[in-house]
Amino acid sequence: MARFNVVFVVFDTLRWDRVGCLGSNYPTMPSVDSLCRESMAFTNHYSEAIPTHPSFTTMFTGTTPLIHGIVSHAGSVRLGNILMLAELLNREGYVTIAVDNLATHTMAGWFARGYGYYFNIGGLVVISRGVKTNGDYVNVKAREAFDLLTRYHRGESFFMFIHYWDPHTPYIPPKGYAERFYKGDYTRGDLASRLNSTKWGKVLLRGGWMRDLLNSGVNDLDYVRALYDGEVAYVDERFSELMRMISDLGLLEDTIIIITSDHGEGLGEHNVFFDHHTLYEWDVKTPLIIRLPDKLTDEIGRGRVRGVAYSGLVQNTDIAPTILDALGVAKPSSMTGVSLLEAAKGNFKGHDAVYSLENTRQTTRMIRVGEWKLIQWIRDDTYGKKAGHIELYNLAKDPAESRNLAEEERETALRLLGLMEERYRRIVGSKDPLTLQEISLPISEDKPPL
Repeated sequence: MARFNVVFVVFDTLRWDRVGCLGSNYPTMPSVDSLCRESMAFTNHYSEAIPTHPSFTTMFTGTTPLIHGIVSHAGSVRLGNILMLAELLNREGYVTIAVDNLATHTMAGWFARGYGYYFNIGGLVVISRGVKTNGDYVNVKAREAFDLLTRYHRGESFFMFIHYWDPHTPYIPPKGYAERFYKGDYTRGDLASRLNSTKWGKVLLRGGWMRDLLNSGVNDLDYVRALYDGEVAYVDERFSELMRMISDLGLLEDTIIIITSDHGEGLGEHNVFFDHHTLYEWDVKTPLIIRLPDKLTDEIGRGRVRGVAYSGLVQNTDIAPTILDALGVAKPSSMTGVSLLEAAKGNFKGHDAVYSLENTRQTTRMIRVGEWKLIQWIRDDTYGKKAGHIELYNLAKDPAESRNLAEEERETALRLLGLMEERYRRIVGSKDPLTLQEISLPISEDKPPL
């Protein structure tokens, strides 16, 4: 079987609805949308755990967080002996390269496991203990990585992970980018009072980038959203530069390109401002685009993998098994995901249910079955929701999750709750990491924003 390369690109904190080809028609990412026309796109892809550490660990192990145990960002638990994707490919003789900072700047050394080369993109610790660095610098390091391949590993197959931190907070796009998406008067609005209405908003008001923004006269929530969109547009342009690197080196015909995100971002919905906590769609539904080389495309069928959107329910545990399948590498038994090439072959219509969880700012878990989605609170949160609180949404009729149907659709709520509980008991029994681990970054007005 032919050996292919893999370039795995993750845009940190990218909402699925900013990728127009996934159904939103949003104009922020024309370069990604262009690639999408040559790719398989998954319009109902979910991160099985958020935020950064849980999601990336799930992606790179292909294993549910109920098994690998990383359910909190910046928590006290470290990954055990479950193999990472780079370790598996290193053993198969692939040159493994990371253009990243998760292992060096976020107290999570397991993200370096299996890489022969680790190009540290640096960065500064920012809110929610992300490590922001801009896309131009990421591309500098990506070019160094490709130069290394050209000089020392010409003709060898490789796996390269590239981590863009845009559009993570703080939203500071280059001059002119936000203005593409905003034409109003940014001094008019009620942003300060809205932030002051929640404990998390009050944290933002205490200092940092949001305090500086308000001090500069900004008081319109839509302007801050435009800053986010400007960051998305900026990183899309950096991605177009990356694609030119790949093409100019003659690698495109033999390289699988995968695009996703670890989680989304709250831009004021449900009173969550400029962070990634809660399990609503804007946070847990993430982009997934897979472009296959022509040789694989011809094998599977061009009409199944070029410009095709799949609406079945999938999740980020499926990414690693898909890569292994495309490379002809056996999937280890620890992986709970499935290969999405089976969707292209007509053998997989999507999961019956998808799940997610959070244990960083609050403790919640989620299940989606068909058009129905249920969220359960395991601990009290700072928004006034108590442990045991249930929210049920019909996403077909209410994609914004604005009407909780838990009481009037009680039978459906109990059915989904029972399915989720049965899965937890089957996988972990009484050793539920959501109850055994404390939340790692509780919201507190006594602490300055990170």
